[in-house]
Amino acid sequence: MSGYPIILTGLSAGRCVVVGGGTVAARKAEGLVAAGARPVVISPELGHELQELAAAGRVEPIRRSYRAGDLAGASLAVAAAGERAVNVAVAQEARERGIPVNVVDDPVLCTFYAPAVIRRGDVLIAISTGGQAPALARRLREILEDTVDPAYGELASLLAELRPRVLEQVARPSQPAVWDRLLDGELLDTLRTEGMARARERAEQIVSGYSGGRR
Repeated sequence: MSGYPIILTGLSAGRCVVVGGGTVAARKAEGLVAAGARPVVISPELGHELQELAAAGRVEPIRRSYRAGDLAGASLAVAAAGERAVNVAVAQEARERGIPVNVVDDPVLCTFYAPAVIRRGDVLIAISTGGQAPALARRLREILEDTVDPAYGELASLLAELRPRVLEQVARPSQPAVWDRLLDGELLDTLRTEGMARARERAEQIVSGYSGGRR
């Protein structure tokens, strides 16, 4: 598979369009919501999941069939209509407008694939099989979900707090050793068993031991 993996940001400021109202469309819409978007969902009928998202104001429903021109101003599109002719039309309009498009169950029409995702705070793990074996991607996600627990998200937040101090106070040759020490497993275990306050205290002690060029 050829392709270049990226993470899209700023989706809250763009117009993301999902065409389709069923379970797959709902899953795609939920993924966009988790990424900060409030997607426009175009479909004559909405399934239960999308009705709930619409009621909560997390998606903007347009209860009619897709029409040419519906992607005007969009920054991203998903075709999950359940009818190939509709999905092909969405893909064609997206390509004409230069909009990234994901077409469910039709990798040839896609300009991007939606990976199986694990989110732990700012930690994001994406698993893709290039659209060829989505069931395998989901299975791998299930396996990794047990290993990459929520403590990793807390660890990422703690390291983000410490990074400016490490860069400012620790001599450059010693900085790799500091990160190795912070990532050797002790802080992760402390987060799991004693919480953030104790982990932050221990992290401060570790960084202090390297500050001022003492090592």
